[in-house]
Amino acid sequence: MSTLLPLSDWLNAVPQGVIAYTANRSVSKADLERRVIFWLSVLPAERGQHWAVYHQDSAEFLAMLLALWQLGCTASVPGDDRPVTRERLRLKVTGFVTDFSDHLVPDELAQLNEIERGNWLTLADDFPALEIYTSGSTGEPKAILKTFAQLDSELAALEALWPDDHEAVVISTVTHQHFYGLIFRLLWPLARGQRFETEQWQYTEDLFSRGLRYQSFTLVSTPSHLGRFNTSINWSEVAPRCCSVLSSAAPLKRRDSLLVAQLLKAPVREIYGSSETGAIAWRVQSEPYDVAWQALPGVQLSQTENSLLVVTADQLSDRTFEMSDRVEFVADGMFHLGERIDSIVKVEGKRVSLTEVERVVQQSHLIENAKALIISRKRVEVALVAELTEIGRQTLALLGKRKLQQQLKQHLQNFFEPVLLPRRWRFVTQMPYNAQGKLPMDSLQTMFVTQAIKWPELVSQTVTDKQANLVCRIPAELIYFDGHFAGNPILPGIVQVHWAEHYGRQLLNFIGQFDRLEVIKFQQVIFPETTVNLALEYHQEKGKLSFRFYSDKGVHSSGRICFS
Repeated sequence: MSTLLPLSDWLNAVPQGVIAYTANRSVSKADLERRVIFWLSVLPAERGQHWAVYHQDSAEFLAMLLALWQLGCTASVPGDDRPVTRERLRLKVTGFVTDFSDHLVPDELAQLNEIERGNWLTLADDFPALEIYTSGSTGEPKAILKTFAQLDSELAALEALWPDDHEAVVISTVTHQHFYGLIFRLLWPLARGQRFETEQWQYTEDLFSRGLRYQSFTLVSTPSHLGRFNTSINWSEVAPRCCSVLSSAAPLKRRDSLLVAQLLKAPVREIYGSSETGAIAWRVQSEPYDVAWQALPGVQLSQTENSLLVVTADQLSDRTFEMSDRVEFVADGMFHLGERIDSIVKVEGKRVSLTEVERVVQQSHLIENAKALIISRKRVEVALVAELTEIGRQTLALLGKRKLQQQLKQHLQNFFEPVLLPRRWRFVTQMPYNAQGKLPMDSLQTMFVTQAIKWPELVSQTVTDKQANLVCRIPAELIYFDGHFAGNPILPGIVQVHWAEHYGRQLLNFIGQFDRLEVIKFQQVIFPETTVNLALEYHQEKGKLSFRFYSDKGVHSSGRICFS
């Protein structure tokens, strides 16, 4: 096994030469050192402080990281730089490194640092090098400290398992701001002297063109990217250059794993772990059976009485960590993943596994991918975000959202009680994965935070002196359908009267206070996603507004509203 460079002394240990590539040039160690000197010169940091580090360019991010370490500071690495993230970090860190990017370096300080360059500080193994954050896919992001000893331990395990391909350039679709990307895209390449690209690529077309630039490359990616691989590209041109593909953030579908492996003629190595544990297991899928996960070298695995996975390894802060995943062991250190315990929730006093809801609904030929979650409003409800297949998209366009939901609910009713079925649905063309390949809970929850819809959609309207006729489409999202009635929503009669009065006043320009109702009749119910006509006539001499809701099925309701 090759000897890894220690991260705590990397600036002293790494030889001069190219360490990375941008889109159009190379980055040398000397280039990196100049940027480290810049950050050393402008940051008003003191030993022991925590500073937030965010930059999209991996080389510049690395310069910030190394400068903070030289200053004796911990680098706090958030997943993004959104205002809400900055606000959450503001009380937890001394400052944000990028806030000083426009500062000028005093000449005398720059010269002093140039003279001292090459005599870099070596840090202790127990120095808290990083503060990383959980992805937020299951709730509020949580801070986790990582020492150099922990990081070096994880890198040593990876190197023991896969010691080859040091000459392959690392190309990535994931950000270094997430711990998976930070380890596999940046820190492991640094420690083994492997060159990496500084940019994060989003499209498979980019991966193809970047792969052609190098004699050999390794791809670091996620299921969200590998599941959208463009098969129309002639991958045979780049496949001989691909050494391996790495995937993490979630289990990769077998069909996607086998497809990418076939296109790139390279093993697709899946990594299992968490921000708390780092990488702890791996697998390479194959036909025709479900391949078990295997522990990384130096990682011991066991399980609790409830079948939860327990990890013991030097790379953990407490050496032992209990995962939220249930597992089934098939051999020593080999297991199949079960469901997450944090996916088991209570709805109306009954337990349901959101993971199981996702698994079952994805059995439908209409659904490509699905994510179930809990919405707490007047009551706790299951909600579902679904990415449709081509057939699903055609069904939605042809039959509408309500009919599509009914088909999917009929499928789910074979497995779940009615109260556990999703009550709220969102159909998307693509899941809102973030740069880490995760589905943040706040992004999913936001899909269900909408303005209350209280009115029909007006398709057309005609108005004469004292008469009006409106063609109205009844949206399924109307708040009045909520709870009226569960499983079979209909438009309440009082709402129909309210609409008649509202549009009568708006279009026929009369005044007066509501007095009473006359000859009210509700003859046929009005369902969501239907189109009805509303006929209005104001009798000025009597102070009465006649209304009638009707469609090709006949009259739905009618009556008179009297004003005084």
